[in-house]
Amino acid sequence: MTDAPPRQWHRNPVAWLMIAIPAATVVAGFWTLWLAASESGVDTNPDQVSRTAQVQVTSLEPDEAAARLGLSAELTFEGDGVLVRVLPASGPVAPRLQLVHPIETSLDRELVLAPHPRGWFAAGEWVGKEAWHLRLVAADGRWRLVGRYRPGDTALRLEPAVRAE
Repeated sequence: MTDAPPRQWHRNPVAWLMIAIPAATVVAGFWTLWLAASESGVDTNPDQVSRTAQVQVTSLEPDEAAARLGLSAELTFEGDGVLVRVLPASGPVAPRLQLVHPIETSLDRELVLAPHPRGWFAAGEWVGKEAWHLRLVAADGRWRLVGRYRPGDTALRLEPAVRAE
């Protein structure tokens, strides 16, 4: 009986799997590290936060102030912009309406609100196919209301992120 000639290793598919899987793992590891270290990997919270170990700490004082004052806001999307009504009235200075993109901080925007007979109005069509975190912030930063826009919404309500005690 004669022995078959030995197969060369590069013709064996199992040998290629033994090389390809660890190599792909190393490449994926470096790619993940690059994503985590890039600007896109940063948390999209626009507030100033302090980081201690793995915990991010931010101030909830504006949310608590809005809850104590009983503030809320109604947003109505009209063809040429958005109408904002703060309940009860927020005063003579226009609040800031911030559109915070849930993933990419470079897409965040702030709409300029102008006085309107029914509240505050921001001209321009921004409603689109993307979801947004909305933040209505007092001009002096004393209070803050938050909400979430989903494509197709025609109206929504903004409320404090915390409840009054």
